[in-house]
Amino acid sequence: MCLRRSFCVTSLFIMLSAGQKTDNISQQISTLSATTKAMINSKPKINDLPRYPYVVSIGTNVKGSYKHLCVGVILSNQFVLTAAHCVKPSQALNSKTKMFVAAGDDFVGSRKQTRFFVVRLEWHPQFKPLGGYDIALMKVHPKLPLDGTRFRSINFNDRPQKASGVKVSMVGWGRVSIGRMKKLKELPFETIDNGVCKQKHRFVFLTKVEMCAVHLKGSIGACDGDSGAPLIDVAKGKLYGLLSYGKKACKPLKPYAFTRVSEYSKWIWRTMDKMALN
Repeated sequence: MCLRRSFCVTSLFIMLSAGQKTDNISQQISTLSATTKAMINSKPKINDLPRYPYVVSIGTNVKGSYKHLCVGVILSNQFVLTAAHCVKPSQALNSKTKMFVAAGDDFVGSRKQTRFFVVRLEWHPQFKPLGGYDIALMKVHPKLPLDGTRFRSINFNDRPQKASGVKVSMVGWGRVSIGRMKKLKELPFETIDNGVCKQKHRFVFLTKVEMCAVHLKGSIGACDGDSGAPLIDVAKGKLYGLLSYGKKACKPLKPYAFTRVSEYSKWIWRTMDKMALN
């Protein structure tokens, strides 16, 4: 997650061409193990089912261990949505630093999670640090088996009926040590008016394509590792925002800025159609 201004500007990944491809990506895909394929087709027990089957971990391998980078949500059997600032197109498609989507279980790093190759990544063309448009689409291979139990897409077209005072939840793993397991957490939030967020809480970079929500309860707020975490109505399965930044990581009872997903519906549909052809 992006923190103070100086941190944000220096730490957000340098923008590269979102259309890059590597020569041997097809070779990587062909090495998908029989074990992984078996996991996709396996039928889990009732008590093994994830509570949030639309939430995924985005990560990479570091010396043979899985490294969680950020959070994403499933939009369809091919596409995952996340925050642009936490993923690099060059990393996603590079043979040495290839990126995965890990899905199918609430425990990141669990053997019950299934990994999918990220084969294409598109940032919003207007994305820049602290300038809004912090949103990106990932295409995965093989296709996500949307069975409604371990893997499920989420509704991203709706927006909260009120500008403020809407009780929602942010779902993410927070800080995750390399190679360790950690369970998804649901943190309570409430949306607040953008004007109040700017004036009272000094979120001076907040744009109209973003929304502000304050953490309501608990000792830890949104952390690094929660970038791209969904702000959702869990009961209705509706997506409203993606975690973009805050003033200080993990600080409880404080506001955070989220990408307002409903503002990007047309871009999401158009970009998925374009990426599906390649």
